[in-house]
Parts: sequence; C-alpha cells; structure tokens
Amino acid sequence: MTIRPATLAAFAAALLLSACTGSDAPAGADAVPGEPALQTDPAKLAAGLDCTGFSHPDKPAVLLVHGTFTAGFEQYEWTYKPLLVDRGYDVCTVTYPDRGLGDMQVSAEYVVYALREMRARSGRKVAVIGHSQGVAVPRWAIKWWPSARNAVDDFVMQAGPNYGISIAALGQLPLLPALVGLPEVFYQFDGNSAFMQATNRGDQTPGDISYTAMYSQFDELVRPVETAAIEPGQDNPKVTNILIQDICPGRIVEHATIGLVDAVAFELALDAIAHPGPADVERAGGASLCGLLPVVPNLVIPSLPDLLTGLITIAMREPGNGLPGLHLARAEPELRAYAR
Repeated sequence: MTIRPATLAAFAAALLLSACTGSDAPAGADAVPGEPALQTDPAKLAAGLDCTGFSHPDKPAVLLVHGTFTAGFEQYEWTYKPLLVDRGYDVCTVTYPDRGLGDMQVSAEYVVYALREMRARSGRKVAVIGHSQGVAVPRWAIKWWPSARNAVDDFVMQAGPNYGISIAALGQLPLLPALVGLPEVFYQFDGNSAFMQATNRGDQTPGDISYTAMYSQFDELVRPVETAAIEPGQDNPKVTNILIQDICPGRIVEHATIGLVDAVAFELALDAIAHPGPADVERAGGASLCGLLPVVPNLVIPSLPDLLTGLITIAMREPGNGLPGLHLARAEPELRAYAR
C-alpha cells in the first residue's frame, strides 16, 4: 500500500495533538458503516485525547471522563490518573469543548473517538470511569455508536445524572437567565429533556458492558440521589448500584469529592475494572473501606511527587485551555437525526 506524503503528514499531526503513543494512524475519526458520522473536526477530536501510552496488556486501559465546568487534565492529573498509573494501568483522559457547557451530542463525539482510538491502539477493551456529566456523555456515545459500545468492558459511573436533574428550571426565573439563556447542557440535564428521554429510551445498559453506579446521599446536585442509579430494582446481573452510605453510614461525600478524592469510591472503581462484572462491595473491602471513623472521609491522594507533577501539568496547560464559550440558549439543542 502506498501512503501519500500529505496523508502521512495529516496522521502525524493528529498523533501529536492527541499526545498518545501507540499505532501510527488514528482510527477514532474513521467513518464506520451503519453508524452516525462524527461531525467534529478530526484534529479537534484528537486534541481532546491525552494518553500515557499502552504498555500494560494485562489490564484494561482506562478512559477518564470529566464533569461540567472542568477539563480532563484539570480533574484527573492530580487525582485518578497518577493513582491508576501507579497501579499499572494505561490511562487516557478526554476533554470536550468549553468545559462541557455546550451540546452533549457534540461532547459525545470526543468520547466515541477516544474509545475507538484506545481500542485500536491497545488491542483490548477499555474501562471507562466518568463523573457527573462524564456519565451522561459516555452513555450517549455507547447508545448510538456500536463501535464505541463494543470497545467498553466496564463503565464506572460516579454521581451521574442518569435520569436527569432540575437545573434547567433556572431558565424560567424572571432574572438574567431568562433574558440571555442558559448553557445548552443545562437544558439537556433536565429529566424531561429530549436528550435525557432519548438516552433512556429502550435498553438503558446496552452492550456487553458491566455497569457500576455509585452515589451519595449528600450529593447537592443530583437530587433525588437515587436518580444516579441505573435501572434500579431490575436485578440486572451486569449492574451494581451503590449508595456510599450503605457501606459507610454518615460518610460525608458530596458531588465533587465522589469523583475526586473519596477513597471508598476509588476502591470500588478499582474493583470494578480489575474483575469481571460490576463492582462487588464485599470483594472491594466492604465496611473495612470506611476506616475507624466512617463519618470522616479517608481521602485517596497521590504521593507528593505525583501530586506536584499533576499540579504543575495543570498550570502549564491552563493557558492553552482558554476561556470557555458559554453556549447560551433558551432551549436545549435539537436532537440529531440518528436519535430521533
């Protein structure tokens, strides 16, 4: 096969942007027959993916998916990424545009690209750990793109708005939001939004994927907290729903810390990705995870060198991240044709 110089240059540029090592050609943006075409510029998709490399074939590579108002490197360079690397995992983070304030249908294309690319480069299925919006976006990717769905072995969901939250009601107040609008994603978070209804239409846990949903009674954003579970009460063998306080009564874990520094949530995530099937509370340690004082959270923090390295990386990359577009609107974005 002859590769033209222009084609080779394009592939090289995409690899540099993705900051990943592995196979020579990015596969994530390729059109897949029978699947929705990715409408985002492939160079932008590649730039949103950051990987450590793929040198641990005995374990699944892990994709970390961030929440709203942040970026992949901001949330994970000083938390889960170094912790997982120290335990012998290959790790990628994905960053979608504008701190997740825009259309989640666009953000999902970054996850589709990441999953395709990681599967192609690693030669094995991927484990996904997502927090908050980082649950809703992969769910959309998994639902509508079979190639993304088939790339995933485990999906760990932390404080995900699986059945919606009522944040879009702010747009009805006779204040500034009603005049200039709200970020598009706020409307999509609403449980009655077309986005959320399409996400939960039909099979809510598609594919040969193990789903672990964890949540906390002290979550101030996802209310009621049970909406962070997935298919509750259906006894689906590939699903485990875990309320943190069922393990550690009174443990103070809120919306942010469950996806950042809570040790119980981290150990449950490790258990899920290290074993077949979803997380098993007793296998992960059960009540012993709580420590001597269950109310006082024991935190999981990288070693000081890893922590400092992560913080320095964030500081160096922050200027390039820029100010986010707000994507202000008075209604949610129209559903793409493939989801209607």
